[in-house]
Amino acid sequence: MGTMATMARWSTAAALVAALAAPAAWAYGGKGMHGPMGMDGGPMMGAPMMEDGARRERMLERMAERLQLKPEQREQVRALAERSAQAMRPLHEEMRQLREEQRKLWQAPQLDEAAIAALRERTLRLHERIVTQREQAMLEMARILTPEQRQRMAQGFGEHRRHGHHGPAR
Repeated sequence: MGTMATMARWSTAAALVAALAAPAAWAYGGKGMHGPMGMDGGPMMGAPMMEDGARRERMLERMAERLQLKPEQREQVRALAERSAQAMRPLHEEMRQLREEQRKLWQAPQLDEAAIAALRERTLRLHERIVTQREQAMLEMARILTPEQRQRMAQGFGEHRRHGHHGPAR
């Protein structure tokens, strides 16, 4: 399998881990990106929003069935999802605050280009922290799953993408 295909599968797996790691109410209130640059508080990255713990639990159950997780794996994945959600909460709150700052800067009577540029740099640094946190969760997930289960997970994501399920409708 080529490197690009492997990277694509793992990035898709990361999306699931990210979804599982999403706290009960993401800082963006479950909205998609609307208007220029998501200035209504919508997310920049378009990740699926986990509106409540029940939804996250349903996703965990579907994944557990699809991957044929053993009971101990189910508990490990559930614990990982909770730890990841807790770790992501402050990062998502910080991103929500940056989005609010961005909205205010763009609505100001006078554009402050230096402040906009500085905010962009802060956002990029925060995005890097979020990606790093998600990657760590993804690596932990990979250690829980067998190679066959990781393969099934990657295949399932490929099918999901081919059928046009890329996230919330805009």
